Amino acid sequence: MEIVDNNDMKIIRNKITSSFFKRCRNNIQNDAINNCLGLVIRKEDEDFIRKELRRIGDYEFQGPKNSWPSLYIDTDEFIKTPYNANIHLDRITDDQFEYSYEEMPANVLFNLEEVKKDPNRELNDYLVLRAFDKPYKSVVLKQNGEYWMTDNPVEAATINPSVNKAYGRVLAFGLGIGYFPYMCLLKDEVEDVSVVELNPAVIRMFKEHLLPQFPRNDKLKIIEGDALTYFNKDFLKDYDFVFVDVWMNPNDGFPMIERMLEEYYPPFDKVDFWIEDSCFEVVTSLILQYFDCLSLNRKLKVAKKHQRLLMKIEKYFAALDIVVDDPIILKELMYDRETLRKIVSTRI
Repeated sequence: MEIVDNNDMKIIRNKITSSFFKRCRNNIQNDAINNCLGLVIRKEDEDFIRKELRRIGDYEFQGPKNSWPSLYIDTDEFIKTPYNANIHLDRITDDQFEYSYEEMPANVLFNLEEVKKDPNRELNDYLVLRAFDKPYKSVVLKQNGEYWMTDNPVEAATINPSVNKAYGRVLAFGLGIGYFPYMCLLKDEVEDVSVVELNPAVIRMFKEHLLPQFPRNDKLKIIEGDALTYFNKDFLKDYDFVFVDVWMNPNDGFPMIERMLEEYYPPFDKVDFWIEDSCFEVVTSLILQYFDCLSLNRKLKVAKKHQRLLMKIEKYFAALDIVVDDPIILKELMYDRETLRKIVSTRI
């Protein structure tokens, strides 16, 4: 990497960088692992399926065979996990909320976690595929007839990494079914938990039916309000760890994270955004396309919905006084989460 004087990032097109761009483009188009979603498997075929996943590039199965994880979730063990064993969603009786049961069948592969980043950082991101060994009866909560929350294992798997990081005074945005605050209050390292929740009906239902089932429930404070109002330096400074979970999926998650970061860019290690890597996949992909075009001295054209994000990418990298001829630098810029947050936080 060479520092230059003209305040404009440049990428040298050579055999190494050209090969890198080609591999990344091929990886973006590879849907082999996605095509395994919903696949019905049998226990006796598990080794065969794992070998097939290895063949198509699933990184969970690239090491020695004795390090490969099982494709099966033990249904009985999942039922015994703290939240599932002690919180009974089926005790809710409310005029706005209703619960029903939805069976997740055994032996069907589903994505357990958020997207996992390619260890080689070449956009070969992958899914964590798992199946129940026995059917699991999930409780589905609806508010005014519309789907709201469920207690399936994806909820736990995508939140637990943030639970593990929580300590001291903890703040959460989004109450949901209370999985995050419940798990935090089980930790000795956590002093108390505050939750900002916009929906008064959710707060009322939670306080009446779920909060009495919580450990240390005197250490849980619920604040009625808009996340965008409270996501600021003055409010967040009183907390040691912050978890934001106010969206349903990556599609509505990215614009919400973008709005929050544009208003306030917090200390990187202090705040977690739920399924952030999945929400930011579009950013990494656009950066790759931008780098590819930059190396060819071409202007990248994108769909209208991505034009504002591309302007942020262009502004951020135009300010870097570097000449890059090594993919290692490009990989770091594409995959570093702090860099991605800074790009998204850029105001246009």
